[in-house]
Amino acid sequence: MLVIEKIVVRYQELRALRGVSMQVNKGDLAAIIGSNGAGKTTLMNAVSGLVPVEKGSISFNGESLFGLTPDRICGKGVVQVPEGRKLFGQMTVEENLEIGAYLPAARARAKENRSRVFDLFPRLAERRLQVAGSLSGGEQQMLALGRALMAHPLLLMLDEPSLGLAPIVASEIFRITADLNAKGMTVLLVSQEVLHTLTIAGYAYLLENGTITLSGSAESLLADARVKESYLGL
Repeated sequence: MLVIEKIVVRYQELRALRGVSMQVNKGDLAAIIGSNGAGKTTLMNAVSGLVPVEKGSISFNGESLFGLTPDRICGKGVVQVPEGRKLFGQMTVEENLEIGAYLPAARARAKENRSRVFDLFPRLAERRLQVAGSLSGGEQQMLALGRALMAHPLLLMLDEPSLGLAPIVASEIFRITADLNAKGMTVLLVSQEVLHTLTIAGYAYLLENGTITLSGSAESLLADARVKESYLGL
């Protein structure tokens, strides 16, 4: 589904990504783990067309994404939930969800997808007329995820969805992510919450200093001595 081959992303003189290759197959829940500053968000943004790729290629369902604008990439079904949620704080829950369905194909399914979001997140249905900025952190993350689902994604990319959340709320977000995947959603998950992430993922990549240094089944990474020592404190 998503194939990334030897991409290089540079910020002025700094190479944030150095020849990164990976893929996400249809139906997968794939994960990218790594420390802060490793290049995880840059990789997500490169796929979404938010940062330019200097070298390499990115394709989705056999079509190149190289040089496409973010709206065209989103229109192909690649939808990102950004780190920090990036909601419109003075707009209501309902209005934020409507923005998620701004592309024509998604707009045609808006009613169906809104019902799906409210079934998945009953609290959003209860707060549909409440402004997003007044929601709790967990509710805001639910809204960010709901807004992405309004775009009717084929590939859902989640960038640090548990960041800043209480442990019990973070666990709920991971549970919902796993449930979406179990129902057929292809997911690419980026997170520093290594234990939670590798517990729900099927395949995983370790990104360090802009390079993939380890990849394999999530189970194998969870058992890897380096991952245990550096990222799990074991």
